[in-house]
Amino acid sequence: MSITILYLITELDVGGAQVALLRMLKGLDRSRFSPAVACLYNGDRSIAREIRALNIQVFDARMRSKRDVPALGRLYNEIRRVRPTILHAHLFHANLPGRILGRLAGVPIIICTEHSMALESELRYRLNRWTIGLVDRVIAVSANVRDFCISHIGLPPEKVTLIYNGIELPVSLHMSRQTARARLGLSSEETVLGVVSRLDPAKGIDVLIRAMPCVENATLVIVGDGVERALLEKLAGELGVSRRIVWAGYQPEVYNLLPAFDVFVQPSRFEGLPTTVIEAMAAGLPVVATAVGGTPEVVEDGVTGLLLPPADPAALAKAINHLLGDPPLRLALGRAGRERAARQFSVEQMVRQTEALYIELCREKSVI
Repeated sequence: MSITILYLITELDVGGAQVALLRMLKGLDRSRFSPAVACLYNGDRSIAREIRALNIQVFDARMRSKRDVPALGRLYNEIRRVRPTILHAHLFHANLPGRILGRLAGVPIIICTEHSMALESELRYRLNRWTIGLVDRVIAVSANVRDFCISHIGLPPEKVTLIYNGIELPVSLHMSRQTARARLGLSSEETVLGVVSRLDPAKGIDVLIRAMPCVENATLVIVGDGVERALLEKLAGELGVSRRIVWAGYQPEVYNLLPAFDVFVQPSRFEGLPTTVIEAMAAGLPVVATAVGGTPEVVEDGVTGLLLPPADPAALAKAINHLLGDPPLRLALGRAGRERAARQFSVEQMVRQTEALYIELCREKSVI
C-alpha cells in the first residue's frame, strides 16, 4: 500500500523551490509513494505542465489575493478529497494555509520546507513560530536556513531537519561547448560570463550589470526572466554595456547552455540554497558568487570558486577579472566544483533523505 502525499506550493511558475519540487517528484519511488500537487495560483505554468507530464495530478486553487477565502475553501476541499497521509508544503504563502487547513482536514503528517528566510518579515516569523505546533517537521534546504529557523524565529531544534536541494548529474554532457555557443549566437573565441537567475531585486543582476564596465573583454549571458527585465535593460544601456549582454530569457533546459560559459556568476543579495550555482559547479564551471545565505555551504572560497560581499560592483568586477586572467585557476576551480557537486548535492541524495523522513514520521504516527 503506497503512502499518499499532497505537495502544496504557492505557484508553479519557474523558481528554485518549484524546480526542487519537480526534481523530487521525478525521483520519488512511485511504488511506495503516491503523489499529488496543489498550488495557490499559476497552475498552468511551465513547471505545472512538466509535473502533469509525469502523470501527477495538479490542482490550482486559483487564488487571486491573500484574502481570497473561496480559494482557501477550494484548497480545503481538495485536501479532503485527496486524503493524504502527508501534506508537504513549500514557501510561506503555502506553508501557513497548509498547516491550518491540513490539520482541519485531519491530515496525519504535515511537513513544511523553508527555502530562504532572508526576505521574510518579522510578522511572518511570528506567524511561523505561533503555528509551529501544527507541523511535524520543518525541512531547511541549507544549514544557514536551519540555524536561522532555530536562533531567530525560535523553532524547536528537534523539529528542523537539514536536507540540501539536489541537482541532476551529470550536466556537462548534454551539449558541446560549440553547440551551446551557437544556440546563443556566440563565437568560439570570445570570453563568456553566465548567470542563470530570476530577474528579481534579490538576485542582484543590477550589481552584475554595474560591474560590467570594469570587466575586461567579456560577454555576459543572462538566462532567465522576471519583473526587473525592462529596468535592467535600461541600466545596461545607460552604462554602455548593452552590446556585451545577451538576454537569453527563460530556458527550460538550462543545462544545455552551461557549457557555453567560461565563468558562472551569482551576484545575489539573498539566497537560501543556490541550485543554479550547484548546477554550474556540476558542469565544471568556476564560480564567482556572493557570500549570502547558503551559498558559502556550496562554494568553497578559493577551492571551487571565489566568494565576495553582496551589492559591491567593484569587488565583483575584480573577482571576475582575476579568474578571466588565470585560465589554470579556472580549470582547477571547475574540477573541484564538479567533484563537490557530485559528492554532496545530487538529486538522488535529496530524494533518499526526504523519503527516509517520510517513513520515519509515518512510523512515529503509526500510519504504516
